[in-house]
Amino acid sequence: MKNVIYLFILVSIFFTIEKIKAQGFTYTPLGPTYVQYPYIPDSLQIVKHQAIVRNTSSSSLNFRFARILNDLPPGFETQMCYDLCYAPFVDTISLPGDPPYNIPPGHQDTLFYIDFTCVGQGLGTSIVRMYNTDNPSLYVQDTFKVQIGNVGITPISTIAESYSLSQNYPNPFNPSTVIDFTIPFAQTVSLKVYDILGNEISNLVNNEKLVSGKYKINFSGSKLSSGIYYYTIKTENFIDTKKMILVK
Repeated sequence: MKNVIYLFILVSIFFTIEKIKAQGFTYTPLGPTYVQYPYIPDSLQIVKHQAIVRNTSSSSLNFRFARILNDLPPGFETQMCYDLCYAPFVDTISLPGDPPYNIPPGHQDTLFYIDFTCVGQGLGTSIVRMYNTDNPSLYVQDTFKVQIGNVGITPISTIAESYSLSQNYPNPFNPSTVIDFTIPFAQTVSLKVYDILGNEISNLVNNEKLVSGKYKINFSGSKLSSGIYYYTIKTENFIDTKKMILVK
């Protein structure tokens, strides 16, 4: 029988779309949109993403939430909730045909959240849009990511005399590449990928405690545009950054 582990961490929704599309309503950020937890065998892990919905306009707001992407590994599912939770296969809440949600002018609430239910390891991604039912072109949306365990990281050797971050190979690449790094003793490691503007686009190793050795990790740019990207490793005593090029 699987153990059920509830990870009740309030996770925010940060929005990078044009402000015009969010005119009249907002989410209040409470934390990062990407979270990673260690894999616990024979367990069901539940991660709750939550946010504050606020009507900043001078009139009442009618709105719905639409899940427009649900890219999940086997054993993962999501369900959207607004006061009550809907079935995992429901992509729009409130249900079409039911009255939309309503927030009076200046009001805020914390009723919306999306649950990730995770069995096994992998990276789950969902995109949720909140839109004005009276004018669907007015919306806000964001991407939620939950990673259980290290996805794609492989230990090569337990022997390492120094720190290093290798140039990815192949480079240029399309769509996947490999990054190697070494650490000389057990410590916390972070490895992130950024675009040319410094925006974080992938969290490959999220402050994981790793033993000494050499590691390789696969990075996929299948959902990215061609261009220059940077990857940075940070440990307790070492920081390094290298450039890679995605060509499609």
